Amino acid sequence: MSVWAIVLACGKEQEITSGVDVAFLALGDRPVLAHSLLTLQENDLVDGIILVVKKQRVDNALQVIRSYGIKKIKSLVAGSGTRLSNLKKAAGQLPEDATAVLVHSASRPFIQDAVVSETVKAGKRYGAAVAAFRSPDAVKFAEKGQKVTKSMDRNSVWVTQSPQVFKRDVFSKMLKSGVKLVDDESALLDKSRQEIHLVVSSRTNLKIRTVADLEAAGALLGKI
Repeated sequence: MSVWAIVLACGKEQEITSGVDVAFLALGDRPVLAHSLLTLQENDLVDGIILVVKKQRVDNALQVIRSYGIKKIKSLVAGSGTRLSNLKKAAGQLPEDATAVLVHSASRPFIQDAVVSETVKAGKRYGAAVAAFRSPDAVKFAEKGQKVTKSMDRNSVWVTQSPQVFKRDVFSKMLKSGVKLVDDESALLDKSRQEIHLVVSSRTNLKIRTVADLEAAGALLGKI
């Protein structure tokens, strides 16, 4: 089975502030984007990578690819608009023999090789798999406003991350749902009967959304 990764490095959820792309900010001695690309490059189960960036960032992306020798990148897509539209553009670049698709946000630099492998294996087996960790905090559910309607058992609450892996047919059906995406592709499957398997990840697989997140990521370098 051929596994291809789609790495999303554009969109509102990939900006630290308006117009400032997380993927190309420095994290240690390299851009944020390079961290996850190198992990995917070294993973034996990932056969190819499709990278999605803003049109005006294509040259920056090419520089990262060349500087760090990311040879698995087979297609560089100029993205725009919504996360869903960017995924559809990337899906159009998948080769015919791709049987599973891994989706990852470039703003999560600390994906671990073992988690990538386990998520790929689970995605192949169950059809859909998501890296996640158990919520360490008590969680309340409020349908409207700030009125609590339900208390959630923390042992049953998981915080989802990426990578997320889907069989090719499941991924195709998911893209046709038309639901607006934020940062969780698997949410498109919530109303279907598709089984989604959780793969234990770590809180260190953080997503950089703010300057504080970037500082926290910098502090983690060399510790994980």
